[in-house]
Amino acid sequence: MFNYKQTLETMRKERASLQAELEKLDRAISALASVVGGAVAKQPAKKRQQVLQPQKQQPTKLRSKGSQSSKSKGKISAEGLRNIIEAQKRRWAKVRAAAKTKAKVSAV
Repeated sequence: MFNYKQTLETMRKERASLQAELEKLDRAISALASVVGGAVAKQPAKKRQQVLQPQKQQPTKLRSKGSQSSKSKGKISAEGLRNIIEAQKRRWAKVRAAAKTKAKVSAV
């Protein structure tokens, strides 16, 4: 039988050990950063803005083009819709038949 309490306790111990390891890494990083000459910056703010600006402009470009060149969606005729429904019913009938034969085989 599966022991949930034991698993939970094991996971908590694992989390605590990983957290201790992360704290050690944080201390090592801060020590190395002080030797290098300050905190290491991930990316300058100006560079981030240059990256984000085209992403912000993109939806407005798409909206302006979309209104001019949007194509209307085609409608399915009544006959086409009936054909789709009938085909789907046939597919499901095959699935049900396969399930019945599988159930009969497993029951024997």
